[in-house]
Amino acid sequence: MLSSTISPQLTKVLKESKQLTENERLLLARSLLDSLLSDNALEEKEWMNFGLRSFQQEWDNEEDAIYDDWRKHYGVSEG
Repeated sequence: MLSSTISPQLTKVLKESKQLTENERLLLARSLLDSLLSDNALEEKEWMNFGLRSFQQEWDNEEDAIYDDWRKHYGVSEG
């Protein structure tokens, strides 16, 4: 471990964690990892929603409105 990069607060928590059972430490580790994964998932979802909104704005415009009814425009039947 790089002790020079660990805050005093984290050092205290790490020392106290040694008093936990192995199972408790595993649950703690899982909880910490899950919190990171859920934060990343939320960030990814926000970026995907942002991209979708941008795509919808670009796609839904007057110039391309003629293609909204593309079957009629190109004479294609629905069968």
